[in-house]
Amino acid sequence: MEATINYRKKRQAKKESKLTFSQWVLKTIKRHKKRTTADATLGLIVTAAIIVINLV
Repeated sequence: MEATINYRKKRQAKKESKLTFSQWVLKTIKRHKKRTTADATLGLIVTAAIIVINLV
């Protein structure tokens, strides 16, 4: 099982190292956009919870 996981990790590392700089930048931007949306949603939920707690 570990051998399979290690093989996949090595294979993915080889794939990622073959990306050109522009491809790497686009991939990074897409990843950050997804993270930013999730962070904003979580931030709004936490802010709303704090406001509700302060009102009570």
